[in-house]
Amino acid sequence: MSRLSVLIPVYNAAPYLKETLESLFAQTRPADQIVVINDGSTDQSLELLQQLQSKEQRIQLIDQENAGVSAARNRGLAVCDGDFIALMDADDICLPERFALQLETMQAQRLDICGSWLRTFGRSEREVRYPCDDAELKWNYLFLGRTLPNPTVMMRRAALGEVRYREGLAFAEDYGFFLDVFLSDPTIRMGNIPQTLLNYRTHAQQASQRLQERNQDAIVGLLLSLLPKVGIQASTQQLHSHYQIWQQRKALSSELLQDYLPLMSKLAGWLSQQTGDKRLATLHWATLAKYHKALGKEARASIEQAAGADWPLWRRMIERLAPPRL
Repeated sequence: MSRLSVLIPVYNAAPYLKETLESLFAQTRPADQIVVINDGSTDQSLELLQQLQSKEQRIQLIDQENAGVSAARNRGLAVCDGDFIALMDADDICLPERFALQLETMQAQRLDICGSWLRTFGRSEREVRYPCDDAELKWNYLFLGRTLPNPTVMMRRAALGEVRYREGLAFAEDYGFFLDVFLSDPTIRMGNIPQTLLNYRTHAQQASQRLQERNQDAIVGLLLSLLPKVGIQASTQQLHSHYQIWQQRKALSSELLQDYLPLMSKLAGWLSQQTGDKRLATLHWATLAKYHKALGKEARASIEQAAGADWPLWRRMIERLAPPRL
């Protein structure tokens, strides 16, 4: 039977640890190893973890000086010895069937990385759904859509290679990690299970809510450094334009659009080749044209020329059949 490790970084999570770990102990497919990295907590987290460890031999507790969540995860990845590694945050709750369903799905669909939908609770309550298809997820990693929610992920340890979380990032470290895994080996298969398997706690102090103003610079920096792995070069301006279009959903000026189109062509062409999904290429080119409709015919002609064969077929047919204007 494959061995399963769980990795949990902890920083000042004392109020939540008992509930979090109890959700692991209640799994229908138990973890074989639970690696907990106490990242210099200043509350009672370490004492609580030591008490829990004394009652549960699967817990492997490592205490370190505060170095940040990415450093804690990297320390944990070095210790995890399972064939599969499940990620989790210190304040979340796994549903009992999470591990069993993920292992079953990964084996059946030959996935290397598998997440799931989740339900938020605490500050807000809602179900959050994510794409499930490998091709759509890969397009979303480069076009900034919804991808793999980090605390729901289970992954094959062999799929990671030498990739680790980037230490020092205050934002987008999860996105950067999985983007790096994907671009280091584009043949990996990923997916999300269309079912809620984790309850995700939301509260006012979360980093993702405090530091959103740094999101753009972090993502642009990650793309700038990682795209050359697959032979795609981009300027900082092109990547800021990319973020403006696909994350902020804002149109560019005519000048910036002309500067951006070569990058769009490279990204769409590479992804089409890797995923074999021309439908997604067509969809993205059509979306780009829609966002820039106000720029007029010249902009649309430039987009159509850059898209080439990926320009939506129905648009090409209408243009060919339309009577000439007098």
